[in-house]
Order: sequence, then structure tokens, then C-alpha cells
Amino acid sequence: MTPTLTINRVAPDTPFAELLTSARRGETKALAILTERYYPTVQELVHHRLASDVRTGRPWLTARFSTGDVVHDVFYGVLRDLDAFAGSAEDAFIGYLVVVTRNRIIDMVRFHEADRRDGRRGSALPDGMDLASSRSGPASMAASLEQIELIQHALNEFDAREQHLLRARIEGQATFAELAEQLGYDTESGARRAFYTAQARLALILKDI
Repeated sequence: MTPTLTINRVAPDTPFAELLTSARRGETKALAILTERYYPTVQELVHHRLASDVRTGRPWLTARFSTGDVVHDVFYGVLRDLDAFAGSAEDAFIGYLVVVTRNRIIDMVRFHEADRRDGRRGSALPDGMDLASSRSGPASMAASLEQIELIQHALNEFDAREQHLLRARIEGQATFAELAEQLGYDTESGARRAFYTAQARLALILKDI
């Protein structure tokens, strides 16, 4: 069950669209307001996901990272890669945060699962596996560190918008209608076509690696 999300109404007189425009220009004040306004929302999502998916099934992971670490990584990645969000509505932005948050948790669990199986506990992240980025690639939980790195390499061939589209659909995190709003596609069908095109390109890249 997803928790009721809390939105901290910082600077309530400043419309979301205005904040987003300023943040896209890199204005520090707008970025700070967006962070403070949506930090509680992301924190709740991360805590809920860790509690239900990680702490229950993989209790050995609890010592490896904390809720605060994940939330920090999410906001670092989202604000650094804000251009990947092409929507204009607050609901779409929250949906975008949800996708990025869940994918970050999947990435962290996946890496630690592979690290544990490969006998490399406590090792540093492999080159190119940046958990503070939205560019960690989809892979099964049974993937090795080498496989994860290969998928990461393949996804680096795509821009931020395409990467978000691929991750959200392959990981089952959002519908095409939601992604159309988040990523600025004109229609749900447009998002669907873009995904299948990107998916075919990803398959070709992986085949050649």
C-alpha cells in the first residue's frame, strides 16, 4: 500500500510552473524551493519501498544504505538532470519523482545483490555505475556486476529522456499515459512509439557489446 504523500508547501505563492521554469534555468533559489517542497514526498516513498521490498526480503541490506542516503541521491540526480522532465504539471512532476526514486532503489538493491553473489562485498561501485544518476540500467536481480555494467554502457548511448522512458517501462514503473505527461510526448501513442523505437535500438546495442 502506497503511503499518503506529503507535499511541503514551501513558498506557496510561487506557482509550480514558475518554479520549474526558473529551476530549468539553474536558478539556485528555485532549485532549493523544489527540493524543500518535494523532499518529504520522496522520503516517504523511499522509506515505504525500503520497508516493504528490502527490509522484509533482504534484511542483510539494511546495513548497506539508509533512507537518507537514497533520498539524497534521488534529489542530486533529479535536479542535476532536470531536463529529462518535460512536463508542466505538478502531478506529472511527482510521478517523475516516483519513477526516479523507485529506480534508484532497484539499482541499489541490484548492485548489492550482484556484489554479494560475486564475493566482492564492500567493494566500490564499478566504473559507470553512478547511483546518483538516473542512468543505471535495467537488469534482472540475477545479473552479475559485469552484466550490470554492460547494460549501463548501452543506456549511456541514449539521452536522459529516452533513458527515463526505457527505465520506466522496462521496470514497470509508469504507464505510457503517465510518461507522455512526464516527458512531453504529445500523446500516449507517441510515448509508446518512442519506447518501442528506443527498445529496438537498445537490443541492437546490447547485441553488439
